[in-house]
Amino acid sequence: MSRATALTRSDAEAVLEGRSSHLEELRGQHLFISGGTGILGSWLLELIHVLNERYHFGLRVTVYSRNARTFATQWPHLVQQELTRFEEGDIRYFTEFPRDTRYIIHAAALTDRRLLASQPFAVAEVNSMGTLRVLRAANLLEDVQKFVLLSSGLVYGAQPWDLPRIDESFAGPLRCNDMNAVYPESKRFAEVAAQSAISETKLPVVTLRPFGFVGPYQPMQLPWAVTDFIRDSFTGGPIRIMGDGATIRSLMYMSDYAFWVLAALVHGKSRKVYNIGSPEPVDLATLARMITQSFSPVPEIHTRLGQAGHDRTRLVPEVTLAQRELGVEVTVPLAEAIQRTITWHRLIQS
Repeated sequence: MSRATALTRSDAEAVLEGRSSHLEELRGQHLFISGGTGILGSWLLELIHVLNERYHFGLRVTVYSRNARTFATQWPHLVQQELTRFEEGDIRYFTEFPRDTRYIIHAAALTDRRLLASQPFAVAEVNSMGTLRVLRAANLLEDVQKFVLLSSGLVYGAQPWDLPRIDESFAGPLRCNDMNAVYPESKRFAEVAAQSAISETKLPVVTLRPFGFVGPYQPMQLPWAVTDFIRDSFTGGPIRIMGDGATIRSLMYMSDYAFWVLAALVHGKSRKVYNIGSPEPVDLATLARMITQSFSPVPEIHTRLGQAGHDRTRLVPEVTLAQRELGVEVTVPLAEAIQRTITWHRLIQS
């Protein structure tokens, strides 16, 4: 086992320590994960590997993705013979689940912001029509126990600057005639489609609204603030921040994220919506300093770049509902999450 693999496996074991019984309902079941080769899918497989190997869950998994074969070759330690099956395909044309599927996590989506400029129609189609396809196929199954839909915290629209956290009842402004609304509007449609399925066929759908995350398997080429800062630090900097660095986000470590999703699969209530993320706010300037301190020499941080008057925004979840009903908590503090992520990327590059 490589040192990078040992690190992620250790993180998976840590988040499950004393909590495996919380997921007992999944023992001996068949779980289907769409979009299962992304960062969330990778971590779900990490946790499932530990559940099967250490706690003898016998949980079978079908992973559906456009690059399933490449993924299985790239990360062979995530593949458990006879328990993990990979199917390759486009979610827009999905038609049928394995007949014994009991649990479903629908995570397939186009989330790369660069595609909003180059392929906005594809983003809208995959996120909306793909969800319709999966919901229709799920209705044909005989005994679905739970269907978890991964939506997005962006569906809330703009969070007021003076509101510390947004709960599941919040609804902010979101202009549908703005290209920036393509992704959140497609996720809103996915949620409406899920509610339609619940109303019409009683499909047991639980909706999750994820916020920001950091951790191993997160591609450094993605144009997110945390990945930009880590990537630029590896190349010596400088770190470039649009505006004055006062924009506020929150970041959850990926092992916690994966555990919260599995907890929702077991304990989430049909028709309910849960925020998934860290309630700890961090402004971008502070985040950049936390990252650069792990490098020598320490990269410079440049702020006030881009257009004058760059807007400050805030996006931080209230997670009391998830903590109470799913029985979850944040186990990895932000500083530790950043350090683990940087260490993993150093190991991958060595």
